[in-house]
Amino acid sequence: MIVMGFLDKVKDLGIFSTADVDILYPNLDRRRLFEWKLKGYIKKIRNDWYCIPEFLEDPYSAWIIANLVHAPSYISLESALDHYGLIPEGVFMTTSVTTKRPIQITMAGHAYAYSHIQTKQFKGYGLIASGTYARKIRIATLEKALVDFFYFRSNYKTSKEISELRFNGPVLREHLRKERLLQHLDEFQNKELEKRVRSMLKIYYDA
Repeated sequence: MIVMGFLDKVKDLGIFSTADVDILYPNLDRRRLFEWKLKGYIKKIRNDWYCIPEFLEDPYSAWIIANLVHAPSYISLESALDHYGLIPEGVFMTTSVTTKRPIQITMAGHAYAYSHIQTKQFKGYGLIASGTYARKIRIATLEKALVDFFYFRSNYKTSKEISELRFNGPVLREHLRKERLLQHLDEFQNKELEKRVRSMLKIYYDA
C-alpha cells in the first residue's frame, strides 16, 4: 500500500506540511491526504499541516505545533514561565509571541494563543530539544518571558496585583539574570512596562 510507504517517510517528522509532502513524495496526489485522514492514518492539524496520530502523544507536541504552524513564533508568556517553574498554576493554553497577526485558535483539541510583537523585539529566545522527533523548540529565556508577560499582561499594574501573581521567589532569585532582563526591557522603550517590571524586581528579586 502506498500509505505504508508514505507513513514510513514521515514517521520521523511526526508533524509535516504539504510542502514536506511535495519534497518527500513529489508525485503524490493531494487527495490521498484527505482519504488517509478519513481512515485515521494521519490527522489534520490546520490548513496545510498534518501529523501522524502518535505524534500528539508526545509531551512536546503542542509546543512543536505552536512553533511550526504560525511561524515565526516562540513559546513565551505563561507557557514559558510555567516551564521555568515560576508560576504556581498549571497552564492549559500554549502561549506564544509572533511577528504575524495575533490569533487564538484550537488545533488538534488544544488551545493556542499568539500575541503580536514587532520584528525588532522578536529576540530573547533559545532552542531546546524536544526529544522524540528531534525537533528544536524556540522558547523565550526566563528574562524575555517576564518582559513579554508584563508587556502583554498590562492589567498587572500595582505592587499588590503583581504580588498576587505568586511568582516563585527562590527560583527567580537563583536563575534570573537581571542585566539581561533590563536589556530586553530597554528594547521596548515603554515607561509603563518599565514600572511594572521594576515593581516585580523589588517584590520578588531584590527582597
